[in-house]
Amino acid sequence: MSGVISGLLGIGGGIVIVPFLAWLLNNHGMPADTIMQTAIATSLATIIITSISSVLAQHRRGAILWPIVSILTPGIAVGAWFGADLAHFLSSQLLAMIFGGFLLLNGLRMAMDLKPQAHRELPSKLPLGLAGAVLGTLSTLIGIGGGTLTVPYMTWHNVPIKKAIALGSACGLPIALFGAFSFIIIGMQAESLPAGNIGYINLPAFFGISCTSLFAATWGVHLSHNIPTSALKKIFAILLVIVGAKMLLG
Repeated sequence: MSGVISGLLGIGGGIVIVPFLAWLLNNHGMPADTIMQTAIATSLATIIITSISSVLAQHRRGAILWPIVSILTPGIAVGAWFGADLAHFLSSQLLAMIFGGFLLLNGLRMAMDLKPQAHRELPSKLPLGLAGAVLGTLSTLIGIGGGTLTVPYMTWHNVPIKKAIALGSACGLPIALFGAFSFIIIGMQAESLPAGNIGYINLPAFFGISCTSLFAATWGVHLSHNIPTSALKKIFAILLVIVGAKMLLG
């Protein structure tokens, strides 16, 4: 499921992985004060795998605007470390509320089909690099891989939806790499983590999700290039609203 979503919508599958892992870890008796951090970190680790598959598939179709990715990546690296550090100090309950509220608001915005101003274009290199830092921080903080933020940001600047989805996949890879590494280092300071963890990353969950999502991401990319744009936006909005509401309701 997460692999198909990654390729179809360019969002890394984190909107499915994080709440599922939070539920799974809670049912397996993980201490409540580290559940969300572990779910977020493990989600980012799995997104590394799905992003590689999605990026390769999008690149073969010539859909990725690589000059934009190269400008965003340094800021993403800095923001990913800051986001992981911030997540370490916040409570799991607050992280769950941030995650749910963010997805719900973004889903409603897309469902209302708010249009960007016609003259708006992507900013110059410095503002775009700073945007990368913000995208990296927020994406790492809630473990969504970047597409949930990158796709709306790009469409707001009049980047066509399919190009925006490809950029979401491409930016998700550095976010996941730098974010997962940061969660490993910072998680070494945490207490009450289970034996299967490296830092905040839960290895059994990582391997279980990665094995099935790798190939599904390629199928998702194929669907993204064969489904009408209006349908993509509706799917994206519905997913965000449903998952966001579920997280806010616990």
